[in-house]
Amino acid sequence: MTEGEKMKAFLFQTPKNVEIAEREKPELKDNEVLIKVKNIGICGSDISLYNGKYSGPHKYPMLFGHEWSGIIAEVGKKVTGISVGDKVTGDCSRYCGTCEYCKVDKNLCKHIEKFGITVDGASAEYIVRDAKYVYKAPEELDFDLICLTEPIAVAAHMIKKILKVAESLTDKKILIMGGGPIGLASLMLLKKLYNCDSVDLYDIVENRMKLAVSLGAGSPSEELFKLNSDENNYNSLYTTAHYDIIIETTGNAKALVNTIHMAKPMGIIGCVGMLPNVEIPQKLIVLKSLTVIGSIGGTGEFEEVLDFIKTNPDYVRHLISHKFPITDCEKAFEACRDAATAMKVELYFED
Repeated sequence: MTEGEKMKAFLFQTPKNVEIAEREKPELKDNEVLIKVKNIGICGSDISLYNGKYSGPHKYPMLFGHEWSGIIAEVGKKVTGISVGDKVTGDCSRYCGTCEYCKVDKNLCKHIEKFGITVDGASAEYIVRDAKYVYKAPEELDFDLICLTEPIAVAAHMIKKILKVAESLTDKKILIMGGGPIGLASLMLLKKLYNCDSVDLYDIVENRMKLAVSLGAGSPSEELFKLNSDENNYNSLYTTAHYDIIIETTGNAKALVNTIHMAKPMGIIGCVGMLPNVEIPQKLIVLKSLTVIGSIGGTGEFEEVLDFIKTNPDYVRHLISHKFPITDCEKAFEACRDAATAMKVELYFED
């Protein structure tokens, strides 16, 4: 790397204000790699940060983007297993790897930081990462597909948690609430990786439902969402129950309440969507002996997901709806607003 060499960086300076700045290329430590960024995926958290509505810990100004792909430009002296020219992607979570929580799930690290949210993300021509947060991708994969690894890993992590309780997905009747990127990624994994026969998906947006059905989802009857369990009538606990497993990805209060009514006794509800507060029929969780699981992040699933994408590239590509050059950030975030047409919107650096 030439000393003092400059690069372009794209920062959330303040909400709805993306500033193009000139920075010096970052310098490497012995355990780090320099990455030339190729693609950046826009996540729901990026949209909230852009609009000034993100409710969790965050900072401005900030390089955004925690879904990305790139190519190794330089490696530190102590780095092994990664070489110049390798295609790569990386974690959203910056974990310590040594605390009591990391030993179980690195996404819950006691000292967690989030790339693109609390520490700088990937929206620069070059970024530096500790090699432990970087994953080598199959050479044959395109950069736009590699960029999908993180959101698919979030879905994979949720499914793995459900499996710990369910032990098997065979013959289970499954419902996915929400047809956004995480919902569709869950569908893809359940159909192609776990070979599940009965997977329904529900979304209020017609185009999302059409896409889900084309990818193998069943379409549940609207009538199911109008039936409420009567906690004073034990028979109703069974007549309104339709699903062994429900994955909630919407972060919508009504959707979450519906999952509790529609889950079978001894059913499992996995929550990826986030709600600050919601009133739920908690009594039904007890009466039905339901298991409710929360899940965050995708660290721990990247290698398996990269292999999944390699095996199913054309199938997975359906997640991408738009691609914009990074100089058109504002247009990209505007495109995200249209739920009828937007799925995964990606930015790319032009060579």
